[in-house]
Amino acid sequence: MPHDMTIASVTPYLVPGDNKPDGWCARKPWLFVRVETRDGVVGWGEVYTLTHREPSQVALVNALGERLVGTDGTRIKAFVHDVFNDFGEQRIGIDGFAAASGIELALWDALGKTLDVPVYKLLGGACRDTVSLYANLFSERPVSVDTLVAKAVEQVDVGFQALKFYPFRDVADDAEGIARVASVREAVGPDVALAIDLSRRKTPDQARALCHRLEPFDLAWVEDPFPPSNASAYRQLRNQARQPLMTGETLASKAAFLDLVERRASGNINPDICACGGLLELREIGAMVEPHLMTASAHNYNSMTVGLSASTHAAAGMPNAGLCEYFPELAGDMDHVCQGRLIPESGEIAVPDTPGFGLTFDDAGMTAYRI
Repeated sequence: MPHDMTIASVTPYLVPGDNKPDGWCARKPWLFVRVETRDGVVGWGEVYTLTHREPSQVALVNALGERLVGTDGTRIKAFVHDVFNDFGEQRIGIDGFAAASGIELALWDALGKTLDVPVYKLLGGACRDTVSLYANLFSERPVSVDTLVAKAVEQVDVGFQALKFYPFRDVADDAEGIARVASVREAVGPDVALAIDLSRRKTPDQARALCHRLEPFDLAWVEDPFPPSNASAYRQLRNQARQPLMTGETLASKAAFLDLVERRASGNINPDICACGGLLELREIGAMVEPHLMTASAHNYNSMTVGLSASTHAAAGMPNAGLCEYFPELAGDMDHVCQGRLIPESGEIAVPDTPGFGLTFDDAGMTAYRI
């Protein structure tokens, strides 16, 4: 029986942030997209939200949705191409790419459910049975070194063998940050992969000096010492530092990664599937860097529902996929309206075999967030 993948509706849902005054990590707002076909099949996507720009992102989802309604929902690549060339007049920013990403993911979810197959099987199948994660220990609040160490040990105790943290936030100087790295390394032992994120707050000279002082701690990578827009500075730092570098979460589209790739400026990149242009764009970025022996690790400062599931489906079929990002503190925040969330075991997620992304949202419960 033929399927009608004509798009009937595109609806955004904005889940407000939660300060969680007693929690480790506040939740930023999450923007979800519900796409429904004329056959009544529903797909869900997620938009990477940008602080203070959520209303404009909702408007972009609505504007793109108006163009999509009545069209063939299987023409996913054509939709993203249209966003950049016609809708965006080849001047689209990351807000537009993020809005397009959310819709693109929903289209893949709907297509997988329509055909009753997992999304990764629509893209060539899996290269692995599990996808490895790292636990992100981000907290926007000042935390003591003892609290940070306790949190790191807690995540290792539940099975994570890779952690990322932010030792240079809210410290008096670099020496205090280095002492935090030393404390965490001593607490978790030499076999746990430790990465640090500098949040693009250093100059190249500062980053070079800091990397030298961090050499004793055998870091898995140093992330975003400065913005990735300066690929030549990254290439120079890569020549000078012993630690691997990671960058790319603020970039959208293959074109934005081109200079980094051509200069071999970093051995690892981390595009965000909810911001870079969607699942297919992330896979194409991964394929673009693969011949250069670079890894592509899915950045995922999104929910642990669509964002995590889509990242898992993308990584499942990428030979050069690195560790995917996971926020333990936010994992269950959508459980009241979403079933099927992927749950890690020992820092790994088994590649799922459910149709689409394997998620089911409660339409009635989501009504409260409808925009």
